[in-house]
Amino acid sequence: MIQDWSWDDVRIFLAVAEEGSFSAAATRLELGQPTVSRRVAMLEESLGYPLFRRGRRGTMITREGERLLDAARQMARWAAEFDAVAAGSESEAIGRVSIAAPPGVAFDILTP
Repeated sequence: MIQDWSWDDVRIFLAVAEEGSFSAAATRLELGQPTVSRRVAMLEESLGYPLFRRGRRGTMITREGERLLDAARQMARWAAEFDAVAAGSESEAIGRVSIAAPPGVAFDILTP
């Protein structure tokens, strides 16, 4: 069955995985810690398995969570690309580039 996963939920999962704690993820995302915990719990329920083990030593990602991590990072890259295109950013670099180099390198390698 195909599921439409919410980018917000995946973004929260990714923040918890990268920060190593629900509190740090909440701070990074500017959300309340209870909201982050609730959203991860709802995502885990919809997936049917836990993404994190919570304990005294902090939050550890499960094997199942590890399997989703690369896909979540790819979604983050795509979301950033979407934001850039939506904001009208050019995909091509425009502007002046200055390179500092010793005279030998500048004249013999860079100039030609």
